[in-house]
Amino acid sequence: MPIPAGGTITAAVLQLIDAKPIAVLQQTVTQSVANGAWQVLTFDSEITDPQNGHSTSSNTSRYTCQYAGWYRVTGRAAFATNATGSRGARIHKNGSFIQGAANLAGAGTLNGISEVSHILSLAVGDYLEVAGGQNSGGSLSTSFAGEAASMMYVEWIRA
Repeated sequence: MPIPAGGTITAAVLQLIDAKPIAVLQQTVTQSVANGAWQVLTFDSEITDPQNGHSTSSNTSRYTCQYAGWYRVTGRAAFATNATGSRGARIHKNGSFIQGAANLAGAGTLNGISEVSHILSLAVGDYLEVAGGQNSGGSLSTSFAGEAASMMYVEWIRA
């Protein structure tokens, strides 16, 4: 957010400088994902979310933008071990898939983890979600054991 010569630095600008928006959301309970479908993942735990863009009680799949700007968003979908098919993660903005923001991984990877990252412009009120998908032949649960956890990382880069 450029400040014109002779302009005033407001409290809102100082707040962004001191505590730029960031969130790390984690899934700590399993979630069943149907075969051949993409399903938004729910996040019941927050490692950090100082701007309160996420709720653990309603719309738990969403991170809602509190400050407009450019953001780096990373999503991870981790699935229970299964040797069949592939696993995927993708990013949604306002309920729609973002072209180029998807990744597929083979089932032989560590607990079927797939991770995707993208840089997006967000307005206040826009929301982000991570979707997981799999095609093992039947429903498959997400995983949250050890390093295998479904997560969402949101980092404000600049206005």
